[in-house]
Amino acid sequence: MASEQVTRILESESLKSLTLRRWVICSIVALYVFVGVPLWFKLTEIYRAPLPSNFINLLHSQGNIDIRITNEVYLDVLDGLKFPDLAEAIQVQINHRLEQERVQSPMSVLWNASVLQTSEEVPSDAYVLHLELADNEGISLDETQKHATLFYTMESVKNNDLPFFATQAILDHIFATERRLLTPHKHGINSLRYSPKVHLSFKLLTGDGYPLDWEIAQAIDEYFTPLIQEFKTFINFTIDSEIKYFAQLNLPEGDELTLTDASLSTVMDFAEWDISSNQFSYPTLNFVLYYPSVEQSPLAFHDNTIGSLHSYLIPQWGSVVLMENSIDANTVISKQSLGPLLEVFTSELFKLLGIPTDPKTPQIRVDAMKKYSILENIDRGVDSLVSLLKLSESLPDMSIPKTVLDNVKMALSSRQSAVDKLNLQNDFNGALVDSISMVEHSERAFFDREMVQQTFFPQEHKIAVYMPLIGPMTLICVLALLRTLKEVRLYNKKYYE
Repeated sequence: MASEQVTRILESESLKSLTLRRWVICSIVALYVFVGVPLWFKLTEIYRAPLPSNFINLLHSQGNIDIRITNEVYLDVLDGLKFPDLAEAIQVQINHRLEQERVQSPMSVLWNASVLQTSEEVPSDAYVLHLELADNEGISLDETQKHATLFYTMESVKNNDLPFFATQAILDHIFATERRLLTPHKHGINSLRYSPKVHLSFKLLTGDGYPLDWEIAQAIDEYFTPLIQEFKTFINFTIDSEIKYFAQLNLPEGDELTLTDASLSTVMDFAEWDISSNQFSYPTLNFVLYYPSVEQSPLAFHDNTIGSLHSYLIPQWGSVVLMENSIDANTVISKQSLGPLLEVFTSELFKLLGIPTDPKTPQIRVDAMKKYSILENIDRGVDSLVSLLKLSESLPDMSIPKTVLDNVKMALSSRQSAVDKLNLQNDFNGALVDSISMVEHSERAFFDREMVQQTFFPQEHKIAVYMPLIGPMTLICVLALLRTLKEVRLYNKKYYE
């Protein structure tokens, strides 16, 4: 039937008309195949920016092998004595001991101490080891500067023990905390991850509705601010305070409950008291002073102590001090009364920030935490980039926008800048800024808005969406092409055979 219809068309239509119709059909099919289909694939393809996966995996597998931390220690011999080769002798002993320790308990980076002779151009914030002749050996750390004094005897000089004592002073006293922090260990559950900004919120809560006041601003200025000023180059603190009333404890009626650490989570309802919200983009630590209502006082505590401050540390949230008895109406808590409270809060703050409690020199502790935070930030940044790679590999149809690639490049550039400042310049402040930038860019890449919103667009969805359009067009083109080929075959058979 179809062949008879084609035959009638060939007999009734001129050769010129047949040729024109064939060219039109072939042009449409060619346009569809060579222009339409490639254009469709191009316009519907998922853009996946080429991430530097090999380099990121290399950083993750090798750790901080390219980072070197060198601390310069200036040697200052008092009493007018001269030891021309002492610095070199101490350096030899330090290098020998560190080589042994790298085999037994390796640190997370290549760490070293460089001993230098004191000159007139010693930086004001440099580590200085003073050598002072005395009746007995000993060491003393300055509480205001990064200085230490090693007391030695003439007997130790005769026995050539001075290099050994100096090595012990440098490694086991001056840099003991830093070396302990830089040894691989698990992050404490109590402390926050490092953030350049931390908000401190001081709250006075009472179970009654009687008006109260407290001289918290004056107390903070006198007792608290001088301590946190020691860490101003490391963390920027913002502070606020407030008073909340009718904050009842969830105590069972009729039965006396002895408060313990375990029962604290059921007794206090932070959500009901509205003190769990954080309106800042950086971490908030809460410090709460609580007075029970008249009906619920006195509170019974597990330790049975009277008149002491019952403080409870809540990991990564803050600290709560519960008072035993209620407070009278219209009471103004003086700054002198708040002094012991702020001492407790200061101790809890150091725990929450992961700041070591020794040595007594704040600058040495800040230096140790600064270097630890640099390495922690670099590790966090690399972990975020590795997680991004795993996500992209597990979802091959997920879009990876160019902004993600740009943030990855910025993160790697910040890491390299931090490494250069550590290895070449001993610029720990600059390295800390770069490590923070690496964390920000790596997390920005992982949580990219466009990538998270689209997630992925499977090929099955693409075909389902476009099939109502592609199906009819493809069918028309294929049938027209088959009919044209059949016409050509019959035409050649009729006129050339």
